[in-house]
Amino acid sequence: MQLIALGINHKTAALETREKVAFADKHKAQAYVYLSERGAVEQCVIISTCNRTEIYALCEEASAGRAELIAMLEVVRGATVAELEHCMYFYSGLNAVTHLFRVAAGLDSMILGETQVVGQIREAYDHACDLEAVSKELHALFQHAVRCAKKVQTETKINHNSISVSYIAVDMIKKELGCFDNLSVLVIGAGKMSRLTLKHLHDLGARDIRVTSRTYRRAKDLAYLFNGKTIDFSRKKETLPAIDIIISSTGAPHLLLRKEDLAQVMETRNHKPMFVIDIAVPRDIDPSIKDLKNVYLYDMDSLQQVVAGNQQERKKEASAAAEIIDREAEEFLAWFKTLSVTPVIKALRLKADQIREAETEKALGGKLSRLSDKDKKAIENLTRSIVNAILKDPIVRMKNDAVQEAADLCIDTMLQLFDLQQELDEDSIKEKWEEAK
Repeated sequence: MQLIALGINHKTAALETREKVAFADKHKAQAYVYLSERGAVEQCVIISTCNRTEIYALCEEASAGRAELIAMLEVVRGATVAELEHCMYFYSGLNAVTHLFRVAAGLDSMILGETQVVGQIREAYDHACDLEAVSKELHALFQHAVRCAKKVQTETKINHNSISVSYIAVDMIKKELGCFDNLSVLVIGAGKMSRLTLKHLHDLGARDIRVTSRTYRRAKDLAYLFNGKTIDFSRKKETLPAIDIIISSTGAPHLLLRKEDLAQVMETRNHKPMFVIDIAVPRDIDPSIKDLKNVYLYDMDSLQQVVAGNQQERKKEASAAAEIIDREAEEFLAWFKTLSVTPVIKALRLKADQIREAETEKALGGKLSRLSDKDKKAIENLTRSIVNAILKDPIVRMKNDAVQEAADLCIDTMLQLFDLQQELDEDSIKEKWEEAK
């Protein structure tokens, strides 16, 4: 089995392209069903954030798995190979593991070392688990990725004085305007990004804060935390003439505010300047509003330019973080490679135990039949210990050879030496092995 990763991110693709392969939960569900019905991909986790869409999968053959993932993107999200081939990256084996660990630790983020991404990875993994899209191997991979991210956070200073995209956005407006006095702010959305945005706004002095969301209760709870007002989502356009700053971050699959909406608002405001920050992918705000007089629009791509010059201190810690990630990735892959010999090890143990049981039963039913139950138990334990001692070295060798890329030769040798093909029958070995344990 092979681990593969396919994706695009803010480094390889513009926002317009990233939008085309953004996955809401309903799209992920469709993708997992599509892949399960075809078979080249056995397990899968889809990560979709404002800056990346990545798919981690387990498959029998890497090229077939890659082709099936690309076909799924076209069917579920309507993105063609022609649109993606120039910005798509593909990893397998150690490179796939290392990439995931770098993403989880924030080394591949727009803001180097940011910690929000590990939570997004955990949510994507949990969602895949809920839909039964993962099993043992990807369980282990994602759990190890989260542990690796925590290790990087505790053993380096890469995320000291932590900042986020929402902080960059709010701070950028403050630098433009000087302060938030007498300015009205509307935050659209009530998720984690909106909560962070509201905290930064409140900390930097914003007092006229309004919050709206499709779920009124969530918007009300969030507004309460920061002494804000709650706006009914269906009436958000009515409040816009009084708003100086709009910050939007929702999971909506379509635009929430269009150019014609803002054009009317700006007429009502006599073209008083309005700042609009859209930190959603797909975008919430029509990008063409930037053509309106005195409307200043910032999206994820424009924020990336602001972030670029703000990371020198964190880059000093990146090499130490990379060393940790490389060690952790190699450790995981060593474990993963031993899985290829696990069925053979089980078959070997099963056959040895069947022989031991048969010969012990024969002896205890014949010349040793007069022994006490205590003595018979001692003989059972003795034969089991002898078998385990004999098998110890071959099993250790198999695991070592698997890590050293010699698994195929080792497996073939063991199958022939011990005639294990029958025990490797996939259906019977599971039942027999559970009984033998």
